[in-house]
Amino acid sequence: MATKKKAVLVVDDDREMTAIIQKILVRENYEVLAADNGDDAVAIMQARPIPLVIADWKMPVCDGMRLIDIVKQNFPRTRIIMITAFGEVDTYIEAMNRGAFEFLSKPLNIDELKTLVGRAMATDATPATSP
Repeated sequence: MATKKKAVLVVDDDREMTAIIQKILVRENYEVLAADNGDDAVAIMQARPIPLVIADWKMPVCDGMRLIDIVKQNFPRTRIIMITAFGEVDTYIEAMNRGAFEFLSKPLNIDELKTLVGRAMATDATPATSP
Protein backbone atom coordinates (compact mmCIF):
# COMPACT_ATOMS: atom_id res chain seq x y z
CA MET A 1 0.00 0.00 0.00
CA ALA A 2 1.49 3.33 -1.08
CA THR A 3 1.82 6.11 1.46
CA LYS A 4 0.44 9.45 0.38
CA LYS A 5 3.20 12.02 -0.08
CA LYS A 6 3.03 15.17 2.02
CA ALA A 7 2.55 18.31 -0.03
CA VAL A 8 4.86 21.31 -0.04
CA LEU A 9 3.90 24.52 -1.82
CA VAL A 10 6.85 26.57 -3.15
CA VAL A 11 5.97 30.22 -3.77
CA ASP A 12 8.58 32.22 -5.67
CA ASP A 13 8.50 34.45 -8.74
CA ASP A 14 11.97 33.11 -9.66
CA ARG A 15 11.05 29.96 -11.59
CA GLU A 16 14.65 28.73 -11.57
CA MET A 17 14.69 28.82 -7.75
CA THR A 18 11.33 27.08 -7.66
CA ALA A 19 12.64 24.33 -9.96
CA ILE A 20 15.71 23.82 -7.76
CA ILE A 21 13.66 23.52 -4.57
CA GLN A 22 11.15 21.28 -6.34
CA LYS A 23 13.89 18.93 -7.54
CA ILE A 24 15.40 18.69 -4.04
CA LEU A 25 12.09 18.00 -2.32
CA VAL A 26 10.81 15.52 -4.90
CA ARG A 27 13.97 13.50 -4.22
CA GLU A 28 13.00 13.63 -0.52
CA ASN A 29 9.65 12.06 -1.46
CA TYR A 30 7.42 15.13 -1.12
CA GLU A 31 4.71 16.21 -3.53
CA VAL A 32 5.74 19.71 -4.62
CA LEU A 33 3.35 22.32 -5.98
CA ALA A 34 4.40 25.76 -7.19
CA ALA A 35 3.00 29.28 -7.36
CA ASP A 36 4.50 32.52 -8.70
CA ASN A 37 3.04 34.76 -5.99
CA GLY A 38 1.03 34.80 -2.80
CA ASP A 39 -2.36 35.20 -4.49
CA ASP A 40 -1.79 32.07 -6.59
CA ALA A 41 -0.60 30.24 -3.46
CA VAL A 42 -3.79 31.09 -1.56
CA ALA A 43 -5.88 29.79 -4.46
CA ILE A 44 -4.01 26.47 -4.33
CA MET A 45 -4.39 26.28 -0.55
CA GLN A 46 -8.15 26.88 -0.79
CA ALA A 47 -8.42 23.89 -3.13
CA ARG A 48 -6.48 21.39 -1.00
CA PRO A 49 -4.68 21.02 2.33
CA ILE A 50 -1.03 22.12 2.29
CA PRO A 51 0.99 21.36 5.43
CA LEU A 52 4.05 23.43 4.42
CA VAL A 53 4.66 26.55 2.36
CA ILE A 54 8.13 27.71 1.34
CA ALA A 55 7.79 31.33 0.25
CA ASP A 56 10.10 33.99 -1.08
CA TRP A 57 9.94 37.35 0.67
CA LYS A 58 10.08 39.64 -2.39
CA MET A 59 7.42 38.81 -4.97
CA PRO A 60 4.97 40.83 -7.05
CA VAL A 61 1.23 40.90 -6.34
CA CYS A 62 1.41 39.46 -2.80
CA ASP A 63 4.81 39.27 -1.09
CA GLY A 64 5.96 36.72 1.46
CA MET A 65 5.18 38.82 4.56
CA ARG A 66 1.61 39.41 3.40
CA LEU A 67 1.35 35.70 2.58
CA ILE A 68 2.37 34.81 6.15
CA ASP A 69 -0.48 37.01 7.43
CA ILE A 70 -3.02 35.40 5.10
CA VAL A 71 -1.88 31.85 5.87
CA LYS A 72 -1.83 32.40 9.63
CA GLN A 73 -5.34 33.87 9.51
CA ASN A 74 -6.92 31.31 7.16
CA PHE A 75 -4.74 28.19 7.47
CA PRO A 76 -3.31 28.45 11.01
CA ARG A 77 -1.82 24.95 11.12
CA THR A 78 0.15 25.37 7.89
CA ARG A 79 3.88 25.95 8.46
CA ILE A 80 5.76 28.60 6.50
CA ILE A 81 9.47 28.72 5.75
CA MET A 82 10.44 32.16 4.42
CA ILE A 83 13.37 32.43 2.00
CA THR A 84 15.10 35.55 0.78
CA ALA A 85 18.25 36.88 -0.83
CA PHE A 86 17.91 39.85 1.51
CA GLY A 87 18.74 38.13 4.81
CA GLU A 88 18.64 41.15 7.07
CA VAL A 89 18.05 40.73 10.81
CA ASP A 90 14.98 43.00 10.75
CA THR A 91 13.41 40.89 8.01
CA TYR A 92 14.08 37.69 9.98
CA ILE A 93 12.53 39.16 13.13
CA GLU A 94 9.47 40.42 11.24
CA ALA A 95 8.91 37.04 9.56
CA MET A 96 9.23 35.14 12.83
CA ASN A 97 6.96 37.59 14.67
CA ARG A 98 4.31 37.15 11.98
CA GLY A 99 4.41 33.39 12.47
CA ALA A 100 7.00 31.93 10.10
CA PHE A 101 8.24 28.49 11.12
CA GLU A 102 11.76 29.39 10.00
CA PHE A 103 13.71 31.73 7.75
CA LEU A 104 16.42 30.81 5.21
CA SER A 105 18.76 33.08 3.28
CA LYS A 106 19.66 32.55 -0.37
CA PRO A 107 21.74 30.96 -1.67
CA LEU A 108 20.04 28.05 0.03
CA ASN A 109 21.98 25.42 1.89
CA ILE A 110 20.42 22.19 0.57
CA ASP A 111 21.05 20.18 3.75
CA GLU A 112 19.58 22.96 5.89
CA LEU A 113 16.52 23.15 3.63
CA LYS A 114 15.94 19.39 3.85
CA THR A 115 16.38 19.44 7.63
CA LEU A 116 13.93 22.31 8.10
CA VAL A 117 11.34 20.74 5.82
CA GLY A 118 11.67 17.49 7.76
CA ARG A 119 11.25 19.32 11.07
CA ALA A 120 8.22 21.23 9.81
CA MET A 121 6.59 18.05 8.54
CA ALA A 122 7.38 16.11 11.74
CA THR A 123 5.35 18.55 13.82
CA ASP A 124 1.58 18.57 13.65
CA ALA A 125 1.30 20.46 10.40
CA THR A 126 -1.87 18.86 9.12
CA PRO A 127 -3.83 21.90 7.99
CA ALA A 128 -7.37 22.54 8.97
CA THR A 129 -9.61 23.45 6.08
CA SER A 130 -10.14 27.09 5.25
CA PRO A 131 -13.12 28.78 6.95
